Amino acid sequence: MPEILQNWSSRKLWIIVLGVVVLVAVWRFLSFNVVVQCLPKLPTYSVMPGIGEYPSSDNILLEDAAFSTELKPKLCSEVPVPESYLTLANSPAFIDISQPFTITTGSSVCVRVVVPVAPSNSSVSYSPFPGTPWDSVLLDMVGNSTGVSIPVALQPSNHAQNYIRDKTHIYEADVVLRDADTYIPTGYIEYRNGMWNNEDHIEIPPMAPEQLVVNSLVTVEDNALSDFSLGNYPNLPLCTEPNADGRWVAKDMLPFNTTLAADNYGRVWLPYTCQLQPYTYKEFAQCLQQKHSLIHWFGDSNTRRALKKITTFGQWCSEPNRINSIQCICHDSAENFGVYNSKSSVIPIDINSAMAVSAPALDANLGTVPANNSRIIMFRWGGLTPRNNPPWPNTFAANFTRRMGSPSVAIFGLINWDTAFTARIYFIQQVELLAGHILQSYSSNTKIVIRIGQHYCCTCDQVPNFKRMYTRLRNQHFNQYLIDILQKKLGAAYSIS
Repeated sequence: MPEILQNWSSRKLWIIVLGVVVLVAVWRFLSFNVVVQCLPKLPTYSVMPGIGEYPSSDNILLEDAAFSTELKPKLCSEVPVPESYLTLANSPAFIDISQPFTITTGSSVCVRVVVPVAPSNSSVSYSPFPGTPWDSVLLDMVGNSTGVSIPVALQPSNHAQNYIRDKTHIYEADVVLRDADTYIPTGYIEYRNGMWNNEDHIEIPPMAPEQLVVNSLVTVEDNALSDFSLGNYPNLPLCTEPNADGRWVAKDMLPFNTTLAADNYGRVWLPYTCQLQPYTYKEFAQCLQQKHSLIHWFGDSNTRRALKKITTFGQWCSEPNRINSIQCICHDSAENFGVYNSKSSVIPIDINSAMAVSAPALDANLGTVPANNSRIIMFRWGGLTPRNNPPWPNTFAANFTRRMGSPSVAIFGLINWDTAFTARIYFIQQVELLAGHILQSYSSNTKIVIRIGQHYCCTCDQVPNFKRMYTRLRNQHFNQYLIDILQKKLGAAYSIS
């Protein structure tokens, strides 16, 4: 967990900055793609075209129709895996939930996914990274009436064969359910047999999701003492840290009104213990001018689209007939933006909150921000890959601080290009190099924000001649490595989020 800023005013401003960055990202950029051709993206969670909608509770095959509230919830470590599971073969993968099936809010259930061994149809031998799962499984606990969707962080169970090729693999997680509802576990297998990892530039096969068989559901009864009900959300204090645990909720099913931006599926992210406060683009610009007048932002075309939205005060791609266009979703590189040259390698932008306008910064000393303005300097990087021209380390050439100033915030948006075009060992070397440049170029007064890569896989399998470049688990692995190393290398002196 990143360090919490030391005083309230800083905390509040920090949450505003992160909140707007997150809201802009949620707005449309879940559909980003390294490849220039795109189609409307496949869902990133449990419902997939071609494998059906969420199963209704009427169609669930229950192991025990007589729900019991007398049994106490147990952790996965307390629930033995049946020996028969370990020898299953050539049968559908399924979800197994230990009893009890009825719990109170705030209790947890042990959720397991059993993936029986199946022959591979690929002539290529894939392998996961050490310590990572062979199979890429995506699973949510979905509320039948509230629209709550809780991502399940599955991990291999404590069995040696989970790390062996051509064996039945079992994944598990202790899932805490904090909202009253009946939950249906819903998910699918993205890839088997390590096919999610294209290390050494092995071609990734098209994703053919396998829906998981559901044999049980969980009912969560309301607890009068619980503070986690959706109805209580408007009473929670404002969030004061950037990484708050929570759940996705269908916006049109909320028991209250909110101006929070929904994602592509009409969902909003609601933390359990605090509430996010929405800000208009003008309020965000005012915040920058007052507290963060100079920001450095390193990133790819995903960052470029975020800046187009911020610097036009929300106007870019807001027209109803354009929102779902290919230019707004993922392929804006050929667009004539007009406000500034969005294709340059260094893009300094001045934002005037009073006039609600932005313009390219033209003065020679980019570190000096004009009165009544804030300035964002974008450095266009294709990750830490060798595809950058000039090479990304050249950004930090001599006199970097004198040329570009000392920002209060430096945002690094990486991963997508790295997972697509480089091997893990190359990425490790480049992250080490990046940490050194940060230490040399920024003082501890600069807050470091890691804008992680997307966790979904490419969205253009139907496009002729398309070659998939990256997958959810591969991105997740690179993301976590980046966070861990920067936190370790930069230490407690820097505030890293």
